[in-house]
Amino acid sequence: MGAAVPALRLQGQQRLYQIVARRIARMIEANAKNPDWRMPSERELAEQLEVSRPVVREAVIALEMRGLVEVKGRAGIVVLPVRGNQVNFDKISADAGPGPFELLEARLAVEASAAAMAAERATNYDIAVLEDCIGQMEHETDVTLNNEKGDRDFHMTIARMTGNAIIVSIVEALWVQRDESLMWKKLHEHIHAPSVRPLWIGDHHAILTALRLRNPDAAYKAMARHIRNVSNELMEADERGRFAPEVVQADDLKRR
Repeated sequence: MGAAVPALRLQGQQRLYQIVARRIARMIEANAKNPDWRMPSERELAEQLEVSRPVVREAVIALEMRGLVEVKGRAGIVVLPVRGNQVNFDKISADAGPGPFELLEARLAVEASAAAMAAERATNYDIAVLEDCIGQMEHETDVTLNNEKGDRDFHMTIARMTGNAIIVSIVEALWVQRDESLMWKKLHEHIHAPSVRPLWIGDHHAILTALRLRNPDAAYKAMARHIRNVSNELMEADERGRFAPEVVQADDLKRR
């Protein structure tokens, strides 16, 4: 075991996943000539760097986008050959946009409270609009989750129900950042929409029920539970999506 690593802190305007990505890259560079060294797992990296697994996942995605590593299912994080003599730290520090789990954390902080406010101010018209949004979500069948208009309209409607223009602008900005995030798009490459959409639609029904009852506490909890479910499912679905079909088939053959 090496020396303890001090807890990482945000530096200036840098995102935490950028700092973690550079630390991992330096780890790779320091052990490049050690044939016995293996890349730690995401769980091990989280423990060593004293950050959460979602932050490590964002850092690994950033390194994948720069062609430094590849995640190969059961093989874990595989270091790819680097052209030249050393890792280009300038590329690693380049901002690929907000991390997907960072965005979800911000949405949890804002949208759960917005749902509680909306429950106190909901009108029958608002409820009808939300019902239409869920109906639209149930008809969105894009397997890559690229078509999520019903989902976005649902959350924006709740923001508008608060009657607070600042909350509306914050929620809208978070969704815009999500749509423009290269990190989010990279994560979604591994997501199979049919496996996650039913859970998320069920969450929206629970939020709607709380709003229909005009129950702020229930609305807050339902929205918070939904966003946590999205975060958890993205982690798990990403891990499932990284398993190459040929690897799974090979393992199945070995068990027969």
